[in-house]
Amino acid sequence: MEHEEQADRMHEDTEKMEQHSEQLGERIEDIESDWERKEQDVSVPGAQPDPGEEEESVPGVDVDEDVVSEEGGP
Repeated sequence: MEHEEQADRMHEDTEKMEQHSEQLGERIEDIESDWERKEQDVSVPGAQPDPGEEEESVPGVDVDEDVVSEEGGP
């Protein structure tokens, strides 16, 4: 009986983690689209790079999304 209870708890934990993962993914998409809108708006200070200045890469930001979705993480 103890094994069944442990399996049930693990299943519930898995479902909770999947739900949190989906919510986090939605939040990330919202933030990315908000930032993209701000980059297009010249009235938002700091959203556009200075002319002639290359954008600096931030570790983990420009990861290949296909690889992330297949592997489950960066």
